[in-house]
Amino acid sequence: MSAVGVYYDLCQRLMGPWRTRMLSGAELCEVGRIVYGRPEGFSLYGVGAPAMEAAGIRILGRTAAECCVDTMSLDVAHAVADLHLHRDGGDEPLVAELFCGSGNLGVHLGRVLGLPVYAADLDPLIYRATRHNLHSVGAPTRLQLIDYRELLPELTPRGPADTYIIEPPWGPAISPLGLDLLGTSPPVPEILADILRARDGRPCLVGIKTIDRIRHDSLNVAFAGAHHLRTITGEPPFPDASRMQFHFYRLGPGT
Repeated sequence: MSAVGVYYDLCQRLMGPWRTRMLSGAELCEVGRIVYGRPEGFSLYGVGAPAMEAAGIRILGRTAAECCVDTMSLDVAHAVADLHLHRDGGDEPLVAELFCGSGNLGVHLGRVLGLPVYAADLDPLIYRATRHNLHSVGAPTRLQLIDYRELLPELTPRGPADTYIIEPPWGPAISPLGLDLLGTSPPVPEILADILRARDGRPCLVGIKTIDRIRHDSLNVAFAGAHHLRTITGEPPFPDASRMQFHFYRLGPGT
């Protein structure tokens, strides 16, 4: 089987029969080797795959497939810190991870920004594992088992540097042809409308995780009217030559 075939086979296992069970140390290392080129390449919370089991880190198959690993999370956290440098004083910005999954990105955001991160996940299995992992690494993330639409009204807006990270489940929106952001669950335009509604239309920053193959121009369609600030591209590419990306936009009036 080709390297790409091995990669797709692993992805199917992670999102299929392995989706809701904790991965063993050997399986975590397999994810690192196949997806990131070496076992240590799969690293969350500052812990590489070979050390996760001994450290008590609990990773579900679905989480291994959907997470943002340390290298990318650090790049994203430093990008947010840079964007916050240009804010016009006022209160410390609000930072929220609306579909937190592993919570790894929120851990690095909290460490780099020195701010609490408000996080939500609706899957009880993911929530329990992530809560355990966050406690194990001493992360101050304020995680709730809640739908993002219930979390948003609890987050009082502070200013235009408030930052929302959105990583909705891709599900059937992802295929070898690319990612359709109009087909995520929920669709990205719906999430953006919910954010603005909760803020009474006040501007904010939004970061979204994608791959670099976007179908139907759906990124531009979803963020029509928003101002693109920057894009971060992950290295190295996945075995199928796709790359993880994070895009940042200013959302709301005046963009």
